[in-house]
Amino acid sequence: MARDRPRVLLVEFARPDPAAVALGRLLRDEGLEVIHAGPLGTGEQILRTAEQEDPDAIAVLGDPPTAELQAALRDFRVFTTPEEGARWAVSHRENTV
Repeated sequence: MARDRPRVLLVEFARPDPAAVALGRLLRDEGLEVIHAGPLGTGEQILRTAEQEDPDAIAVLGDPPTAELQAALRDFRVFTTPEEGARWAVSHRENTV
């Protein structure tokens, strides 16, 4: 089933990150579907959530992702800062217009 708009899974890794809400709003305003999973404490939790939600990209904010987490999410487009997320959203919009 094709989607009308890209889907982004927004995760706060290990602890809440105030930037997550702002990034979620920015991504939504750029026309993306945002699934805000909130704080998840392990790479396994993030991976399982990603498998269930089938996102086009994953935003992981908070503590820097570990090498283990990065390896687990290698099949997904992952960004780890609000700036990366904003750039991805804008470039994605420009490529679909």
